Amino acid sequence: MADVNPTAREDESIVVNLDEPEESPPQGGEGRSATDVNAKPPPVPGPGSSPAKPQEGLEELQRQMAAERQERVRVTQIAQTIANERDQAIAFAQEAERRGVSQYELYTESQIKAAEDRMASLAAAAEQSMHDGDFKRVAALNLELGRVGGDLAVLKRDQAVLQQQREQMTTQARRPAPQQQPQQPQQQRQQPTDPVERAIQGRTEPTKNFIRKHPEIVRGDGTLKRNALDAHERALDEGFQVDTPGYFEYIERSLVAQQPQNGGGNPASVARAGAPTMAAPVARNGAPGGGGSGGNTFVATPKMRRLAEEQGVPIQEWVRNYVRLLNEGRITPIT
Repeated sequence: MADVNPTAREDESIVVNLDEPEESPPQGGEGRSATDVNAKPPPVPGPGSSPAKPQEGLEELQRQMAAERQERVRVTQIAQTIANERDQAIAFAQEAERRGVSQYELYTESQIKAAEDRMASLAAAAEQSMHDGDFKRVAALNLELGRVGGDLAVLKRDQAVLQQQREQMTTQARRPAPQQQPQQPQQQRQQPTDPVERAIQGRTEPTKNFIRKHPEIVRGDGTLKRNALDAHERALDEGFQVDTPGYFEYIERSLVAQQPQNGGGNPASVARAGAPTMAAPVARNGAPGGGGSGGNTFVATPKMRRLAEEQGVPIQEWVRNYVRLLNEGRITPIT
């Protein structure tokens, strides 16, 4: 029998005789000792301690194989769909090229055919529902018919626009290209050397006649002088119409008043020319301010003398300034 100390604690050592045979436990628990009662139960095996059943591993493998097959089927279906769409696009492009239309126009035509078939099907279904007395379905079919009809109208409008564009492009393609003419040197228009003739180019006949009558208003380069342009502006300000007799008469009076007149400053000759009562300066043969028949004289009217007195300027200085400004075209003649 083993030398066992029944009072030993769990953390104390005990002496066991291994030569003694192990006693079988009593049946029925009648002769169970205190040691058997106080003995700990055997440890419970953990979840990983027991080996997995072969059937469970086989089922997991079958599930993985089924998922792999489904993934392969899905990838194959996607590839087939892409291949079908590519084949349809190629066939669509070939059909459009064969018929001489654009792909968008052919697509619009197919959409119109599908919409017309849809409307025919809806109309037949509405008629059948009317016979059956299903008015609620008839109303729903009518709404669908209206929607498909609107889409059909838009598609036909797009088709008409595409057809018009195609016809325009065809017409332009058939139109012969303009032949390039050999470049020939263009003869430059001979410009007249006479300044007066150059000045009257592009003008009306009355203006041409007036310029020919007064060549002194033309510069050497064929342009009009400043005094002629100022006289033109003043005539417009006075309300005269261009190329009318009054217009030319006004300009002529202004030009005569600004030009020197030979004859010793005779007021009668100026009056006969249509100028105001004042006289223009005579030819400048002598020194400024000189007198006599050969000098530079000017007839000042009473109004001019009164203006000089009001301004407090000597009459000779006032006349010199007046003639200078008048020749420059900066003032109008004083009448």
